[in-house]
Amino acid sequence: MRLHRSVLLVAVALSLPLATGCAAAKTVVFGDEFEFHCPQPAAPGLAIAVGARANSPTPALSPEIRKLVVSTTEGCGTITAVRVDGRPAVVDALTFRTGAKTEQNFQIDKRAFFDRVDGLPAKAKAAAPEANVLQALSLAADAAGRGGTVVLIDSGVQTTAPLDFRKNDLPSRRPAAVADALRRQKLLPDLSGRKVLLAGLGYTASPQEPLDDKNKAFLVDLWRQIVTSAGAAEVILDESPNTGGAAVTSPAVGVVRFPVAEIQLACDTLSVLPDDGAVGFVPDQAEFRDPAAARRTLGKLAGFLGGNPAARVLIKGYVAHYGAGDLSQRRADRVERELSALGARNAITAKGMGWGPYPSVSAPPDKRWDQKNRQVTIEVSCD
Repeated sequence: MRLHRSVLLVAVALSLPLATGCAAAKTVVFGDEFEFHCPQPAAPGLAIAVGARANSPTPALSPEIRKLVVSTTEGCGTITAVRVDGRPAVVDALTFRTGAKTEQNFQIDKRAFFDRVDGLPAKAKAAAPEANVLQALSLAADAAGRGGTVVLIDSGVQTTAPLDFRKNDLPSRRPAAVADALRRQKLLPDLSGRKVLLAGLGYTASPQEPLDDKNKAFLVDLWRQIVTSAGAAEVILDESPNTGGAAVTSPAVGVVRFPVAEIQLACDTLSVLPDDGAVGFVPDQAEFRDPAAARRTLGKLAGFLGGNPAARVLIKGYVAHYGAGDLSQRRADRVERELSALGARNAITAKGMGWGPYPSVSAPPDKRWDQKNRQVTIEVSCD
């Protein structure tokens, strides 16, 4: 007499965690017969845009991404890999299939499939110079389809039009303003009905310098704004750190300068003024080291603000990691007073942020970062 019973597909390869939500859609029968039934229709697709390129750390499938792999596999959905380089392309599309007639062979087929998925980042190594993240997202959106999931694993530092970070002082722009400009010009991918998971944003590899918390936050906010403006149904941020080296060093990707350490005379910008520049301070004081130089630099901004009375200004002061008291606030206040004295009548807010952002606000004192942490930033908003 043959025994028939239903069981669930179990993820066993590569320590992939079990995902829920697809169990009822498939049946495996053990006994004298063995069958695996894909659901009808199959699960929505999963498309992974992989930045295995210069200047970005070697991509890896984090536990959160592996959960998506399992759930897509259980539903017999297609898993597509897209290469993120200067000319993004689909490099592979995998769907789990098995003709196994025994449980042992079924498990072997599963292991082999997960091995293939785990090898997708290596297959997606860059083939063309530079990086076009927007185009890769567009290809991934098409591959995943409505109801599917798009994963981006990349530093997020694009070096091709229309989002070349080396041009137009893009790293100094407000993320919402950049996303809105792309939307108005119809340059966004169509992510309507897709869930989007963003991983690796802000983590770079040599020769691109490591980014501090502030610039990482800028990239995260920028891509979150972009995919939201592109219609994503849900945006998930995978904050797993990746500080490894790049998978390849060629084709080359241009190095982007972060941040722009000069006054930006435009709306929706961020100016970063280092202490060793014109707007520097006497050690442990809130007085300019060179008052005439500070006045000349801030005078340019005051002139711009005079022509844009509706613009709002946010000044942030930072100090080295052994600084104490209200020094950062007093330095921000000093910049505010100077702008007012130079004729700016805009709404200006000054905030002392305390310890500077390099390499993080919670890092211990380190002389290598002292000078970079002594800075003032000025955000100008015109919306």
